[in-house]
Amino acid sequence: MTDTAARQYARIRYRLLLAELLGWIVFLLAFQGLGFSDAAARLVVTLTSVEWLRIAAYLAVFGLVNYVIFFPLHWYGSFTLEHRFGLSRLTVAGWFSREGKHVLVSAVVWGALLEGWYAILRLAPTTWTIWATIGWVGVSVVLARIFPTMLLPFLYKTSPLTDALLIQRLLSLCERLGVKALGAFRVGLGAETRKANAALAGLGRTRRVLLSDTLLERFSHEEIESVLAHELGHHRARHITKMLLISAAGSWIAFSLIAWASRWWVARLQLSGLSDIAGFPALLLALSVIGLLGLPLQNAISRAFEWEADRFAVSVTRAPIVFANALRKLGELNLADPAPPRWIEWMFYDHPAISKRIRVAEASK
Repeated sequence: MTDTAARQYARIRYRLLLAELLGWIVFLLAFQGLGFSDAAARLVVTLTSVEWLRIAAYLAVFGLVNYVIFFPLHWYGSFTLEHRFGLSRLTVAGWFSREGKHVLVSAVVWGALLEGWYAILRLAPTTWTIWATIGWVGVSVVLARIFPTMLLPFLYKTSPLTDALLIQRLLSLCERLGVKALGAFRVGLGAETRKANAALAGLGRTRRVLLSDTLLERFSHEEIESVLAHELGHHRARHITKMLLISAAGSWIAFSLIAWASRWWVARLQLSGLSDIAGFPALLLALSVIGLLGLPLQNAISRAFEWEADRFAVSVTRAPIVFANALRKLGELNLADPAPPRWIEWMFYDHPAISKRIRVAEASK
């Protein structure tokens, strides 16, 4: 694929992203303002007297309606568009199988999170912002720990890497840099996509090197080592811990703003309180607006961390051209926009544009 194809793909992706954002806001306003949320809340009250079951039933209704409405956009973005640009290898049946797994994981994770959220609102109506912040950070840590051992194998076929030379090379790099990894694993993305990825995922005893089969097929050992060096840079610089702390601070600010602003919409919507599930769309709308306003700062911090990890990779491997070639291959395989509009990068990119990273790496020699 050429740069022209990458730009075309990116432009469509940007329009799709903006359409989804606008559609999400309109959906929340309509679901709340036209009385659908009140109707759903009244319905679940007739089904059970157990509060957490009422919450679960309401979320099931809300989630189903949301999924059905946005399905055409989702289908176009994850199936039609990916096939149009030669990125997806899934059949229709394969797409629905993968989609079912993603929906199941999302339902379980978000269902548990929101049940916890509403339990905190009911049990600690005056101090919920503190407990919700602690809970959010705790859940983030748990998900980071179980992702490589439970969630990833459920979604994708995962197996230990068999290339002994590559294993030795990667684990020796981890050991030399003082980052313990419990092994290197192959992740079967190739049955679904041509896109490639690599990660050093997990925390503590669950940390492991993850390499997609698409990466292993196209990259040399030196290039894979340089990509891992970048990931090790995040761990050595404690970026995960720093992002958790930043997330905790940001979450507390967001929750505090919600607690302040909710006095207006709770009264206007005639809710019994913030814990009233009938006000769920208004709550999501407030969280979405706050998250969108904070997104540029969050992404700016993330891009700074990525630059730091890039510099670390070059300094450790002392092979800037190899690292630049690895970045170039990743950009080509994933159809990354080589030159995104400045405002798009500022607003939505948590990594610097791939062309900038390649130029800086090549100049490091």
